[in-house]
This record gives sequence, C-alpha cells and structure tokens, in this order.
Amino acid sequence: MKMTLRGDSHVWISTTWNNKSGVTPMTRREYERHWLSAQPNEVKEKYRARLDGTFEKVRKGGKLTEAEVGDVWYYGSQDGNPAPSFMNGGGLPVLSNSAKTVLEQFDLGETYFHSIRLQAPAGHATTDEPYYILSVCNKRSMGNYEALGPEGDLTAPLDNLAGQIFLPRKGSEHKLVVTPEALGGPDIWLDPKVPELLFLSERLVSALKAAGLDDGWGLVRCPVGVL
Repeated sequence: MKMTLRGDSHVWISTTWNNKSGVTPMTRREYERHWLSAQPNEVKEKYRARLDGTFEKVRKGGKLTEAEVGDVWYYGSQDGNPAPSFMNGGGLPVLSNSAKTVLEQFDLGETYFHSIRLQAPAGHATTDEPYYILSVCNKRSMGNYEALGPEGDLTAPLDNLAGQIFLPRKGSEHKLVVTPEALGGPDIWLDPKVPELLFLSERLVSALKAAGLDDGWGLVRCPVGVL
C-alpha cells in the first residue's frame, strides 16, 4: 500500500480505552451486582439498559447526562498502587484531576469532565484525588480507512464490522495513519468509526509527559499522511 507521509508530522493515540485486558475494576453503585440483586426486576432492567446506552454514547462521542454518570463509583487497587492519571474504568475513560488540569490548558472543544466519587471496597487502597469520566464529543474523521483492511481480514489493524463501524484490534493501533485534514481543531478528539480510541495532539501529549501524567494513557505514535 503506497503512503505519502506529511514530513515528521504525527499525532498520538490513547489505546487504554481499547485495552480490554487492562480494564480497571470499577463500577457504579447502581450497576454493582450486590445492589442490583436486592432490586425488583424493573429496576434491574432500567440500569442494565442505561449502562448499555452509556457505553454506546461515549463510544460515539455523545455528551452524558447526570443520570448516566451517577455519583458513587466503586474502585480499589488490589496491589496498593495509586490509580493512574488515566484508566479504562469498567469500559469508560476515567481521568484524574491532575491530568484534567493539564488538558484544560489546551483547546478541548466539546470535551466534558463528569465528576465521580470513588469509594473503595474494604481492604482496598483508593485515592482522595477527584476523578472524572472523560466525555470527548469532538468528532473528526481519521480517514485512510483502507488501512483498516477488508471485513474479516485477521491481519488488518482493526476489525471491520459490516462496513459501518470499526472495532479496534489491540496492539495494532500503530499501523493506522491519520489524514492531514484531521489535524485542524481541538487537541483531543475521536472518530466514531473507530470507537474506543482517543486522538491527541503532539503538544497535548508533550504537556502530559512534562507533568509526569502520561501514565495509563497507553500512548502510541501515529503518522500523518495519505494512503
């Protein structure tokens, strides 16, 4: 496949949200099995449906409501290590207050921080630092969809599902190429066709690294060019 690169231009991809094996154990109180088990069936169905809808909305860059975010979330580090600045919290992107402070120095466009209160199970270490569900609603086309490969091709960087949505294949994000047109706009964005990947500008990533807050982001350098 012939590719024309744009000098040394590049962006970064956060792969953590796509890393299913690295999901941090975290759940909202209303989704916790012990709480649900004591509820009538209509309540169980209500929150199961809301959870599915929340995941789908975040993946497509939709703004969450207060009801979808909730208040108390359970989280506890089993090894006693502090929570990273960014993590896949049970399928949702979760950001520390320290990292939020860095992001707020840049053009975030339609990006929202939904405050949550972390509560640790007995015997688990947690953190007093505020955390947020990160809701990025800036949508730009990554382009170069040819790099994703044909539907069903197991060697392609991403799984192509029915030609409508691409499911990221863990470990292959570095094979993607972003079109130059995608560089204009806010410093963090997503492509609804490539869910569970966040795209970040070089200057934003440089600031996170300078502050020592790039832990947990699973950053992968992505070239800019045209296939």
